[in-house]
Amino acid sequence: FSDTEVTAAFQKTYQHPVLATRPAGTGLEGYIYPETYRMGADQSLEALLERSFDELYKLLTKKHYLEEYTKRGLSIHQAVTLASIVQKEVSSPKDQKQVAQVFLKRMSIGMQLGSDVTFMYAAKQLGVEPSVDLDSPYNTRKYNGLPPGPIANMNPSALEAVAFPYAGDYLFF
Repeated sequence: FSDTEVTAAFQKTYQHPVLATRPAGTGLEGYIYPETYRMGADQSLEALLERSFDELYKLLTKKHYLEEYTKRGLSIHQAVTLASIVQKEVSSPKDQKQVAQVFLKRMSIGMQLGSDVTFMYAAKQLGVEPSVDLDSPYNTRKYNGLPPGPIANMNPSALEAVAFPYAGDYLFF
């Protein structure tokens, strides 16, 4: 695809259930489900993106993650955002469940997430050196709550970790 086609596809407004709670002005990062897709050479990038949204939504519904997110008071956007942070923190599915438990506990008591990967993401986006003091809404060491959107795509295991974290009251990992 050409740069023009990529820009147009990423700037398009999509109507899809998986994007229903995504705030206006946020990008598609985190919503493009990483998978191998077999598609015809004549299909558009928009069709490929819609296919990836379909696959993500299918996973969330088939595995009952949506119900679990709702039980935790999370919208799809919040769950995908949290899963992206969990994914960047650790890659092991077992560890992801523990990290998700810690972040959900911190959120429930109004504590900062304090995730270094969020200010690193913000620094990369801004083209500056990473710093815990970086002034960005993505910096969860400076601002409470989740950042405005996902910081990466994630594996299914990170989505599962947010849906089914380990039990416990740990505040640190």
